[in-house]
Amino acid sequence: MQLQFTKHTGKQNVIKYIRDNGTSTWMYCDDFFIRHDLSHYALEKILGYTTAFNGMLNAGMDIHDFEDKEKRANLNVTAEAWYAENLANLFLIEIAQGHFDDFNQVQQAAFVSFHQQYPPVVLPEDKIKAVRDHLAELLEKWRALPSGETLALTFPL
Repeated sequence: MQLQFTKHTGKQNVIKYIRDNGTSTWMYCDDFFIRHDLSHYALEKILGYTTAFNGMLNAGMDIHDFEDKEKRANLNVTAEAWYAENLANLFLIEIAQGHFDDFNQVQQAAFVSFHQQYPPVVLPEDKIKAVRDHLAELLEKWRALPSGETLALTFPL
């Protein structure tokens, strides 16, 4: 799947997901959603998640389905997708506030309060570091991207 993050100064940015079958879904968004989706990209790629956010989009889900409460309630959400949503937010919190002393402890506590159908995941330290590093690199590319330009990424599924 191809992901395209297009930056615009003075108006909404655009995120476009081009599925492996050639169809696409896209939306206007602010910088928060760009950072959030880059966080999903980094962690899902590093952790090898194929059924989380990016996998759901590649399988045909429309990006706007996440905005519709009724459609969201009827989604088939995998354990990977629950983990990815929790992790995406926590990795962004770290970018803003600094690394947690014990990332696994924080993410497990957050996950248990967030969702109780699945047991919390334990991430190896090398994977945590790899996600942090990749996300920092992606966010720097986004910050340096001139208005009107597109950051294009490939998500391996």
